[in-house]
Amino acid sequence: MIKEQEIKKHLSEDIKKIMNLPINKKNYFAFQEVIKDLRPKNCMVKFGWESGTAINFTLVYKKNGSGDPYDEFIKGINDKAHAYYFIMGLNPNIFHFNQITVAHIEDYLILKFNLKRNE
Repeated sequence: MIKEQEIKKHLSEDIKKIMNLPINKKNYFAFQEVIKDLRPKNCMVKFGWESGTAINFTLVYKKNGSGDPYDEFIKGINDKAHAYYFIMGLNPNIFHFNQITVAHIEDYLILKFNLKRNE
């Protein structure tokens, strides 16, 4: 079994790799625009899956901190091994993000994105 630190590293690298694929440029740019000035205290992450097609992430950032949005996202995944093995099994290559799903609520920023298989 892979150690927790290795899983965290692989999970972070794999998600970043998917986000940065050329086919995801537009969605990744939109995602970066939303989080560019965000300095979160932390991030709560909920994830689920659509059988064989996508992994859905909901992120709830607590604002007014000093953290990096991406690092806080990875830290906020409670079961990193579960998320990592879902990603490995699905082998997604599409990062889908829609700014319509973004909500700014007082001290929180809430957003959703999906990692999908190329259909």
